[in-house]
Amino acid sequence: MAEGEKNRDRDDLSDEASPYRLEKLREQGKVAQSRELNSLVGLIAAGIALMVVIKAYAPDMLSLMQDAFRTDQSAHLDFGKEDTLSDALFRALGILAKLALPVALSALVFGVISSFAQIGSIFSTTPLEPDFDRVNPLSGLQRYLSFRQVIESGRMLIKALVVGFVAYVMVKPIVMNSGMHVFMDPENLSATLWANSKSMFMALCGALLVFSGLDFWLQRWEYSKNTRVTKQEAKEEHKEHEGDPLIRARIRSVQKEMARKRMLEDVKKANVVITNPTHIAVAIVYDREKMDAPRVVAKGADFLAQKIKQVAFDNNIPLVENVPLARTLYKTVKIGKTIPRALYQAVAEVLAYVFKLRKNPWQT
Repeated sequence: MAEGEKNRDRDDLSDEASPYRLEKLREQGKVAQSRELNSLVGLIAAGIALMVVIKAYAPDMLSLMQDAFRTDQSAHLDFGKEDTLSDALFRALGILAKLALPVALSALVFGVISSFAQIGSIFSTTPLEPDFDRVNPLSGLQRYLSFRQVIESGRMLIKALVVGFVAYVMVKPIVMNSGMHVFMDPENLSATLWANSKSMFMALCGALLVFSGLDFWLQRWEYSKNTRVTKQEAKEEHKEHEGDPLIRARIRSVQKEMARKRMLEDVKKANVVITNPTHIAVAIVYDREKMDAPRVVAKGADFLAQKIKQVAFDNNIPLVENVPLARTLYKTVKIGKTIPRALYQAVAEVLAYVFKLRKNPWQT
């Protein structure tokens, strides 16, 4: 084992895996999935399908058995005569195919549905790539002697014992009462055997369901445990995907500077700049023909307010001092948004004064 991996084993794997890490593992085909649950779902689906189709083909099976027992097959083995043995064989194969096809399809379809329900749609060629560790005898021996393999073998042994015990409990009374079956007519015997088979199937599925549920929980728990990372790994992964904090801070600073420059350019289009007078400046534009209400195109406090006022002064845009209105606009209206209805009257008075001032520039 590499030195880094040894150190990682000694570290506290306290952080949950990030979505990026889980997605990368998913692309490699490494997901939490209970194959026992898939097998059980397929088995139940196959059993139900068999119960359905066997009733549909029961008359054909009964007819085949009656013909087989009533006919002396040894008298028809000459090649020059009709070979009824071959006919019976083909009939049996046909019935078997009709029974097996829906059963196999049901097991396949519901097994796939169970897998999809656990892990969703996933396609990865990584598990198909050659891995020489898999054919290395030493690695294989280590896997077989590992603690996980011992636990898995013990679990499988307990599972076999429990399933065997359930089967024994279900079969024992059937065997003990089998002597009574001699006196039953074929219909009652078939009904009895069918009921016993369904009871045994349900009991075995119930026992397997317990182990499948346990395996499902263990697979999820083990996957979550194996994908945990150290705090250092989590920081490096975050840095890799989100970028260096210093670089991101620099990018945000550049973006703010660009936005500030665009805003100062929009000040040149304003009709008026309402001031605090020294700490706040809000630039407003209004076009009667194109706008329903005045709009704030720039605002700022302190140094930025001074820049807005300087641009307004350089472009002959009136500066109007209105402390309450300037503060309200600065706090409540975002850049690029129209003023609220509650401020229509106050802003209209300022604009009316500005428009009047432009018509009569000598008025004070």
